[in-house]
Amino acid sequence: MELRQFAAYGFLGGVAGAASVALFSVFLFHSGISPRFGVESPLKLGPPDIYTPLFWGGLWGIPFGMMMAKLCDRLYIYGFLYFLAPVMGLYLIFSPLHGTGFFALEKGVLFALYLLLVNMPYGIVTAVVAKWVSAERSHDTRLCRAH
Repeated sequence: MELRQFAAYGFLGGVAGAASVALFSVFLFHSGISPRFGVESPLKLGPPDIYTPLFWGGLWGIPFGMMMAKLCDRLYIYGFLYFLAPVMGLYLIFSPLHGTGFFALEKGVLFALYLLLVNMPYGIVTAVVAKWVSAERSHDTRLCRAH
């Protein structure tokens, strides 16, 4: 399978992972958990607000998809830990750009922890969907034997 196919699987998985994060954030808000962390309003699931997280989720999924061929049987473990990559981007790039400082600490430690919590579903959903959409689901076993 070509690398660009794995990148496409990762992109689709990343979009699904970002959608799961968006739904999880709305769930956390309506269950009363998010306001305790300093979140003032839920994410709007309609256009245009939903486009940005889905786009960035897809982009973050591309490197994951490109690593699928090498991950073999550790795909889901890697997926669970992979959420840390976009969270680091959020903490170190996007938070300072939005005026909340590094790690979003200007909004408080609880808010920084909320960002970590709400993004946890991203990696595992990305892994599950990327593997599911791959046309050849047995690629892990075949490629692992070759290495």
